[in-house]
Order: sequence, then structure tokens, then C-alpha cells
Amino acid sequence: MPIDLSNKKIIMIHGLASKPPQNVTHQLWRQTLTENIRVSHRQLARKLDKHPEVFESAYWADVVPHHVPDDRGYIKKLQVQVDKVMAERRAVKDRFHVGMGEKVSGFFKDRGIDLVKLLAGALTVKDDVMTNFLRETELYDQDQYIADLMRAPLENALRRAWDDGREPVIIAHSMGTFIGYDVLWRFSHRKTAGFKIYNKKRVRMFITMGSPLGDSTIRDMLFSKHHKPHSSRHFPTNIDFWHNYACLGDVVSHQKNFDAVFYEPMRKLKLLPKRPKFRAIDYVGLHNPFEVVTHPGNRKREKRNPHKSYGYLAQPRLGSWIADYLLDRLR
Repeated sequence: MPIDLSNKKIIMIHGLASKPPQNVTHQLWRQTLTENIRVSHRQLARKLDKHPEVFESAYWADVVPHHVPDDRGYIKKLQVQVDKVMAERRAVKDRFHVGMGEKVSGFFKDRGIDLVKLLAGALTVKDDVMTNFLRETELYDQDQYIADLMRAPLENALRRAWDDGREPVIIAHSMGTFIGYDVLWRFSHRKTAGFKIYNKKRVRMFITMGSPLGDSTIRDMLFSKHHKPHSSRHFPTNIDFWHNYACLGDVVSHQKNFDAVFYEPMRKLKLLPKRPKFRAIDYVGLHNPFEVVTHPGNRKREKRNPHKSYGYLAQPRLGSWIADYLLDRLR
């Protein structure tokens, strides 16, 4: 059966603002996701190779006043690390992640990784990750002019997709997940120009990776905080599928409460269907093999960063769900 991608749009929104330039970030995300899909769906991946317009980036890093893009040397090393992630994904196929009922310690032991050392190492990257994260989060919370600029790329990408008759999917990482949540909330409830005509429009999937949305401090910064918990005004009303991915040792997505905070109350309000439950899934304890790009400041430090987006984009279940979306198999 021919694969028709004419009504599909995958919108990608990154996290912390210390990023390669927009074209490089877009290319690396697109490459990682396409290669993930290629493991099980070669024909679909070949189709994506021929239709780069399916992918769009909602890049916001360059609106941050102190943003300095990564240099060429770093980008070259970053590509090597991304290739390593995909080499493991291809080699072990669906055994890339911890399976249902599988012991976490056994999974990592089979890969020659000491789980205690892995988790301790994750904490050694915490300061760098959290320093950047907290700086950008504070800016989002306290400077609404900058916050509007951060949201604008995703808002405009969604408008273009809906105007073109496409079914958008949002893939968001880290800080991009709560930017995305706020954007979806605004399209659900705002009656002002630029939003009202899209109140009934929907996104086919909202995919959150390494998300801090489980943290109540983050939720207190969002537009929804102004409305009573467990009311329909408290949540976006335009999501068909919402899947969350959290990797073991990721200090940003340490809260494992998406079912209690989001999915169950949204089901009760009929914003998500009670059946099938796979419309909302919280994948936790996942394996992220990304190794930190070595530079003069970190040569003697732990080399794994389980928060990095590329290890999330390589997750087998994420790849298979996106493939189902592209092949019109979501029900």
C-alpha cells in the first residue's frame, strides 16, 4: 500500500537553549528519529528521506539574550556521539530499552554498566544540566516578552500545519515540554486573535521526553495554574495521544507521576478516552546511552548524560508510535 505523508507534520521543539544552530539541531533530530524508524520500517524511512518537509523545528534558543550557539568543533563531536547512540539502537533493536517485567539492574549489567555507578554519574552532570535549566526556566517565568518569543515558533508551526490541513505531532524535550504544554493550553482556551479560530483543532500526538512537568514548581508557572485543578480549563483539550518518556538517571524528569497529575484527571474529564489506555502512556526507567561530548571542562567527569534528547529520540516505542502515526495506524 502506498505511503501518503501529505497530511503529516512532525514538529520538534528542543529543551535547554545551549544548542547548535537551528539547521544543525533540526538535522540531528530528524536524522535520529528517521534512523530509529528505519530499524523496523525501512520503506517508511526511505519515504521520509524523500520528504524532509514532514519535519519542522520550533527552534527558540536564539531568542534567549545570552545564547551562544555551539561551535563547529563541538558539533563535529556531537555528531559522533549521536552516531554511537544509533549504532547501539540498530545493534540491539528492541532490546534497546528495559522491557516490561525486566529487572533494571540485569538490563544494565548485560551491557557492562554498573547501575550504581550510572546513577551516581548522572548526579555528576546534574549541576550543569540544572544550572542551565533553572536559568532558562526563570527567564520563562519572569520575562513574558521572552516567554512569548519562546512560544512563538511552535505556535506558528501549528498554525501552518492546521492551515495546510495536516495532522500535527509535537515531539518536545525538557523545557520544550512545558513550552509545548502552554502552547496547547492557549490554543484550547484563548479567545483572542490568532487562537480562537484554532480552539477546535487538535494535535494527533504530544510526545514529551525528559519532561519536568511532573514537578509542581514548573506547573505553577503555566497558564493553567489560574484555573481550578481537575477542571477542563486546567488542561489542554486538544490532545489525541500523550506519551511521556523518562530515562533512568535523568535529573530533570525524576518525578514519575504523570498518571496521577495529568492522565487520570484528563480521562475523568473526557479529555482523553478511558479506553484504550494507550492513548496516554508514561514510559519510565528507560535506557539513554548518550555520552557527553568531551571538552576541556569535563574531561575527568562522568561521560553519560541520560537527559540528552538523542537518547530519547532513539527509543524503540517512540519510533514505533511515530511510524503508526505516519502509516495511519493510530486508533
